[in-house]
Amino acid sequence: MQELAFHDVGEELDRLCELANVGAGHAATALARLVGRPIRMSVPRVRMGTSATGATPLAADDAWIFFEVQGAMGGALVLRLPGSARQLLVGELVGADAGTAHAESALREVGNILASHALSAVADLVGTRVLPSLPSLVFDATGPALAAWRSRAAGRVCIETHLVDDAGLQHVELVWIPSEVPGEAARGPF
Repeated sequence: MQELAFHDVGEELDRLCELANVGAGHAATALARLVGRPIRMSVPRVRMGTSATGATPLAADDAWIFFEVQGAMGGALVLRLPGSARQLLVGELVGADAGTAHAESALREVGNILASHALSAVADLVGTRVLPSLPSLVFDATGPALAAWRSRAAGRVCIETHLVDDAGLQHVELVWIPSEVPGEAARGPF
């Protein structure tokens, strides 16, 4: 195994943040097209072992959409939709209450669209294939699905980006967990 100098790890994290930045930019553009208004993104932030919400506290009405990512840029991608943004998005797309089957289907499809745009942009940039899994939609902040994801993220590098509208309303938080980052403790694949 090759030993990496500290600056090599920093350079690799910079490269991963740039890839996350490009992917989030494409996801923001896709979301803007869906909702018909400008959506901008925050600068990606690196965290160790994120809780899928970064610095934002968990809320009972949040929703999460999880993707396993296969290919050269493997790992996991999660999208967190705060409750108010989720309700607004569902209302705009299907005009239904967020608890209905149509609303859940719409949220999964939005997740597919955003993840596909983000991952395709990254794959095109690095010249490789990246395949997201089917989306897993979770509403229970205290349930086993979110707990399992948080456990898998523990001790790993997580890169998060927020997508917000011009009024500052956060619509989506994207968290990418690359499968390998130099300097991380060895872990099994996702």
